[in-house]
Amino acid sequence: MLDQIMDVLTPRRMMTVGNLALQFEMKPEELHPRLEQLNAEGRVRYALSKCNGSCSTCSTCTVSSSGEVVNDADLAVDPTAIVISMEIRQQDD
Repeated sequence: MLDQIMDVLTPRRMMTVGNLALQFEMKPEELHPRLEQLNAEGRVRYALSKCNGSCSTCSTCTVSSSGEVVNDADLAVDPTAIVISMEIRQQDD
């Protein structure tokens, strides 16, 4: 599945998490663990934050307004977050 994600993402260089999830008929939350794995491997990166940045409306955020970590739960996945491929595909000769 990771290679399939890269096959879709790399030619486009970047996509929103939501659009990438639609390509695989998944919800962004279902795709998130795979994107995290690709991020950890250095194959992708996020353009900005993975969360929606609206701390006053995000009930799942793990950071309080003072900057303290509240718990170890995952942040809510923002489908508008941009994920960027760090791979360059060689063109076929």
